[in-house]
Amino acid sequence: MNIKHILPLVVLPFLVACSGGDKTAKKEVMIKDYNIIIAPDLSNRINMMKYPKPLHDTLLIREVIDHADDLLKLNDRSSGQSDIYKIDFINRGILNSSSFDPKKMTIDFSQFGSKQLDRSNYIRKELNSDKQEFADEVNRVYDYSLQNQTGADVWNYFNETIKTSLVDVSPQFLNETTNAIVNKKNTNVVLLLTDGYIESANQGKGYKLGPEMIEKIRKAFNASGKSELQEFIAQDSSYAINKTNFNLKDANIFIAEMVDRSLDKYGVSKVQPTDFQIIKVIWEKWLKDSGASNVKVIQAVNTKQQFYKEFEQFLKTL
Repeated sequence: MNIKHILPLVVLPFLVACSGGDKTAKKEVMIKDYNIIIAPDLSNRINMMKYPKPLHDTLLIREVIDHADDLLKLNDRSSGQSDIYKIDFINRGILNSSSFDPKKMTIDFSQFGSKQLDRSNYIRKELNSDKQEFADEVNRVYDYSLQNQTGADVWNYFNETIKTSLVDVSPQFLNETTNAIVNKKNTNVVLLLTDGYIESANQGKGYKLGPEMIEKIRKAFNASGKSELQEFIAQDSSYAINKTNFNLKDANIFIAEMVDRSLDKYGVSKVQPTDFQIIKVIWEKWLKDSGASNVKVIQAVNTKQQFYKEFEQFLKTL
């Protein structure tokens, strides 16, 4: 049989299905937005004299905010984005200590809803000034925190405080204008800036991961003769940070600025395994045991461009 006679027989059922039958069936549309929560550890780690590092937190935060309009285009998005960028405090008591305004440290594209023209006008005319206001307020927070040191209860932050900053990950609704069912995926991303050392009491519920515990793990691992640090740590429950009572299934966690105190001033390790290698294993296990499906831990980087590239790559995997 000639192929030109076969083709219409193949195409016809497809055309019938597309034009056909169920005229009441609604179109489904998938959209994705990011809820980016920047949570800096404002403990004594921000003292650059005590714990020097290549870049100050404020430069890294500004780098993310400066790319807000670029991130709106991530995953080929072109309109209707509802991304949110905001600072969240691990210790929210700082908000009661001075006149900081959380609204100045928030950029919220969801306020425009379906009004794309308003969103475009905001990006073109007002976003840059809001970026500057965001950065200025963050600088004020760091200046204040440097003079008024408080502990950072990271365990309780993930167990309790973070709840009010997360958004519903997959609401479904009907767009009455287009009569389409919209499956909306909100992706909660926690950008935690910390050195990884947990030295507060954590209200007795969490864990202390200070130099003493790290040295204890290092000595035990080296004495064990085992080669896999992750496996070694997993086999001893006394090394584990207690998992949170709150399930972190809706949180994707990017941990940055871990400064390895076991390195010398030239970046050469004085001991093996290094502090960072031990901390990374323990943090990843803790957060995954607590329900988080995506966790990435990176050391302090030398350039803000490198930091942003790492963060952007993490977003692309979600």
